[in-house]
Amino acid sequence: MIAHLRGSLLATSPGHAIVDCHGVGYDVTVSINTFAQLPAAGSEVSLFIYTHVREDQIALFGFQLAEEKALFEKLLSVSGI
Repeated sequence: MIAHLRGSLLATSPGHAIVDCHGVGYDVTVSINTFAQLPAAGSEVSLFIYTHVREDQIALFGFQLAEEKALFEKLLSVSGI
């Protein structure tokens, strides 16, 4: 599982960021809080990652703070979310 990414921020849009890690671009869904704290494109960025694997998709969710990721994981453990 991918747990952390550090690399160059290629592009952002509300709720998304593309992080280039040694030539591989990762499309990461980011929280609103994290999106607001992202640096300008071309800057180095470091994100804690939650990797969600399904039959048809692998999704990466990125967070600026480890505590924010931990809260996300707790929310996922609640039935119906």
